[in-house]
Amino acid sequence: MTESDYSALSEKQLLQLFVAAAKRLGIVSSHVEGLRWLKGERATKPVVDYKAGVPFAMQIRDVADVLRARKAMAAVKQLLGSDDPDVRAVAAGAFADVAPNLSYAAGQAAYAGLATDHVAELQRRARQKPPERPTLAELRDDQLVARFEDAAKRESGTHFLDYLDDPADKDLQNKIVGEVWEIMRQLKARGLLPRLSPLLASDDLTVRREAATACLRVAAPEAEAALESVARDGTYPDSFLAREALANWRDKGQIVYGL
Repeated sequence: MTESDYSALSEKQLLQLFVAAAKRLGIVSSHVEGLRWLKGERATKPVVDYKAGVPFAMQIRDVADVLRARKAMAAVKQLLGSDDPDVRAVAAGAFADVAPNLSYAAGQAAYAGLATDHVAELQRRARQKPPERPTLAELRDDQLVARFEDAAKRESGTHFLDYLDDPADKDLQNKIVGEVWEIMRQLKARGLLPRLSPLLASDDLTVRREAATACLRVAAPEAEAALESVARDGTYPDSFLAREALANWRDKGQIVYGL
């Protein structure tokens, strides 16, 4: 099809063409298959025929150009929020210029196996500063436990920030990690670390990892099991940090963060 042919299509038709081409291109699917092969879960290495994907890439480009020219932001947001990770990933690259924040969230979400709006909420939460008062020392016991979970969730959100384009995001992550450690120390001083045990089953892998690390001295079997689950099923950096925590504990009897 020529550029004028695409321009004559309805928005619905353009969306259908974009989705079909993105699925045929299979950026995320190929990535996932490659990882499975590296883990020994496939007998043969998946072959990605990039040359065969050129027509689909060109179709995506031309459709995106028409949607951009029409300022069809509702359609763009629909693609960025697609349930299909291949569509989300392609849309993230195609519309980064017109919807940078949402596109970045969509790209991160596609490879993490999460919904775009969920990742966008994690990013927003990471940048939301905690209240200055009361201070950690002034918080009641139940408030301190809740503050631990909140800080760990904000740390989880920092995994989806853009460190390359905005170095301040790395500073933010370091600050939140420092906050998590300080809360751990406060909980230890008050004898409250066992109160974190319900978080060992948290769906948020960062919360589970941080709680398990904090609980190694007070509930070792359960904490080790939680860390093993993150190391096995989690994505970077949680999987790496879980393995590091287990190694420090088992090899040196030490807990990361000096607890």
